[in-house]
Amino acid sequence: MRIEAVVIAVVLAMATWAFAGEENQSANAATRFDGMKIKATHPRIYLDEQIVKGLKGETKGKSVEEVRALTGQSAEGLALAYVITGDEKTGKEAIAKCKAAAGRRNTRTEAVIYDWCYPILSDADKSEMREDLIKAMKSAMATPRSWRSFHNSLYSTAVPVSFAAIAIYGDDPFAQEAFKFLNAEWEDVLRTFEFVFPDGAWGEGFDYNRHVSYEALRYFLALKTATGRDFIKESKHLQNTAYYILYATKANGLVLPEKDCDWPFLGSWDHDAMMMLATEYGNGYVQQFLVNCPVKREWPVEGRDLWKQLLWFSADASQKNPTDLPLSRIFRDDGLVMARSGWGWDSEKERANDTWMAFKCGNYYGDHAHCDNNSFEIYHKGELAIDSGRYDDDWGMEEDPKEIVKSEFFNYYQRTIAHNSVLVYDPDEKFECGVLNDGGQMELIRVNGVRNVPEDYDQGNFPSEGGKKGTCDWKTNPGRWDTGKIIAYKATKDFTYVCGDATKSYNPKKMKSFVRQFVFVQPNLFVVFDRVVSTKAEFKKTWLLHTVNEPKIAEGGSAFEATYGEGRVVCVPVLPEKRTLVKVGGPEDECMVAGVKFHYGPKASSGREAELHYGETPGAWRVEESPKAAAEEDYFLNVILVSDASSSETPSVKLGGESEKTITVDVATKDGTKASVSFARGEKPQATVKIVKGEKAVFDAQMPNGIILEDGRP
Repeated sequence: MRIEAVVIAVVLAMATWAFAGEENQSANAATRFDGMKIKATHPRIYLDEQIVKGLKGETKGKSVEEVRALTGQSAEGLALAYVITGDEKTGKEAIAKCKAAAGRRNTRTEAVIYDWCYPILSDADKSEMREDLIKAMKSAMATPRSWRSFHNSLYSTAVPVSFAAIAIYGDDPFAQEAFKFLNAEWEDVLRTFEFVFPDGAWGEGFDYNRHVSYEALRYFLALKTATGRDFIKESKHLQNTAYYILYATKANGLVLPEKDCDWPFLGSWDHDAMMMLATEYGNGYVQQFLVNCPVKREWPVEGRDLWKQLLWFSADASQKNPTDLPLSRIFRDDGLVMARSGWGWDSEKERANDTWMAFKCGNYYGDHAHCDNNSFEIYHKGELAIDSGRYDDDWGMEEDPKEIVKSEFFNYYQRTIAHNSVLVYDPDEKFECGVLNDGGQMELIRVNGVRNVPEDYDQGNFPSEGGKKGTCDWKTNPGRWDTGKIIAYKATKDFTYVCGDATKSYNPKKMKSFVRQFVFVQPNLFVVFDRVVSTKAEFKKTWLLHTVNEPKIAEGGSAFEATYGEGRVVCVPVLPEKRTLVKVGGPEDECMVAGVKFHYGPKASSGREAELHYGETPGAWRVEESPKAAAEEDYFLNVILVSDASSSETPSVKLGGESEKTITVDVATKDGTKASVSFARGEKPQATVKIVKGEKAVFDAQMPNGIILEDGRP
């Protein structure tokens, strides 16, 4: 080995050791934010000399009114117009608009106005605004429940406080005190991103990621212009959250409704994030998404937020067609796989002929998580196999068993019975918080009455129940929240294979094993194989599929189907051979659990009635499939086809051969696709997939026993 190579190897080894040591720092250790220098001049937040120069060049020759038209009429928009034009009348209008919100001021907005309009603020204005900002900062910093890096509250609380600290830095010593407090929290955020969620997903789900990754982007952007430190460039999580957004978006502009989600559509939050991500990472796929996404509802930047587009969007940036991306992507951090048959978009005239699916099996990440491991969702011209129920905000009821029994949110929406997974019913099982026995996965928000939610990564700053800090830190509790895991995955342009082990999600007193193998054969065929082993034969097992509209069960239970929108789903049960199929739902029975009827939204059982938001599809029906004969070990094998609502096709399905070691199913569709999938019996899941298109075998091989990342994965 050459001397230079030896030196490089030693340096890399030392760097790796230092990084590993950094991961083990205590709560009082130095952070990556210590020693940062906030520049003395203004503006600092989002703007520096180079950016301002670029904005002035971009608007050169335009009048003040023309620039104001580009920035919009919000306080921030007017302030940016002032920065660009130097027009003091516009700047003072921004100040007045901010001050007019006395008593209900937005701390983030006030910090931006203080920073951007600094040269024309009077001493009295500065004093008043600093007093207002510091009051808000102290209040937020004194609310300990907000400061937990696994919960969205930290991010929505920390960003306004951080903006205020940047804005008043140098004018009041409290800013330094605030940074001392904030630095440990943001360090824990970086560790959570790096060591738990590097693939870009978020444990609270897509909707709450809007309050997490998007907020972190804003802070790190502001910090970059205020200090020159670029934490965005170093963050794999933030870089990959762009793909979380891309893969989570269906052809109709609705998004992955996994976990608590009542805003399941692309909106201004996502547009802001994508503009920031495109700018910071030069991501051509994101740029193409921004330019060509035809979704109208709340996606285009309009009105008061125009300043964001002027600041973050470049129409001239290079684009990459998403058709170059793999059709499937695994987000290992969340135990999530999303795949699609194409990257088309619905138009005003017709729906795109694309299929989208999601599969979930991962860790328990706390409050907004659902008991949904080994569940799946399928979309084709409409929501077909759905996550059912509705996110009625019943938080607080978990504190009182007498109240929680009224909640659809806790007894249905978050429970396994609302998802396309499996129930094993032990009549003697008792669930935490007093939720009803649905036969599903364990309720983990509390264990033996004590809160059981990951809070921080390792900083130990959050005051856990009992008054002790750090008892719910992720790093110091290895395996505590390990409830499910994707143990095998492979995807090509022809199929996606994923295998999830959800055994630990269930009470071990009733469940020995639940492993699901899920095959998506492009573009519209699914094979779902489950091995479920209970501790007692008499514990009833139930395979679930949820639909929006009423399903039709064929005579003899040979198949069942449902339509929604312009799409149709048909399911052919293969195993167990002797089974019962029951449909549950309809008016008043949409969210039935253990004979109790729950209602959501406008008729919420909890009394917290609220109208449904655009895109919410709570559903009203489910099919329950169970073996007729009691046994400890059962195999479920179901073949699913999606198509246009006008289709009457049912795929040709037959058992291709059974042995003591394998179960094989052969499937054929009218478009000439043939798939033969063999699954191993017993404790060690294995599968072989053969796909024929027309007369050509496009794939024939055994599936891996681990995770194989997609070819072409950015």
